[in-house]
Amino acid sequence: MDEKNQKEQIIDFLEKDKSSSNASIKWHCVSNKNNEKCLQNCFTREILALFGKKHTLQIIRLLLDNNQMRFNEILKEIGGSPKTITERLRNLEKHKVILREVFNEIPIRVEYSLTDAGRDLEGIFEQISIWARNWMNF
Repeated sequence: MDEKNQKEQIIDFLEKDKSSSNASIKWHCVSNKNNEKCLQNCFTREILALFGKKHTLQIIRLLLDNNQMRFNEILKEIGGSPKTITERLRNLEKHKVILREVFNEIPIRVEYSLTDAGRDLEGIFEQISIWARNWMNF
């Protein structure tokens, strides 16, 4: 089975299971017990590669809190280099997590906001917060 068909099957599986409050993770490497194949085509690994990059989750959290922001506002809140922030924003836009809206004004104004997929990540932040309160000394 080629990589594209495998990804389509995974997406179909997740869509069917979306209505369940206990969404299954049968597609994960551990449950399919095929680590060699999984390392090549791991859906979870791809997700972690997207969200595991520096500043990515901070950008999403900022946009969850502020609805829309300009580049300089994001840069001021997060810090880091403009090149890195630009890279993260482009990557999130490519994966349809954020929307980049360009306004035809002088000077040009660009605002970033979350797509429905991006806003859907709020529950994950809530779960992480609950976990942190239970297990971390913050």
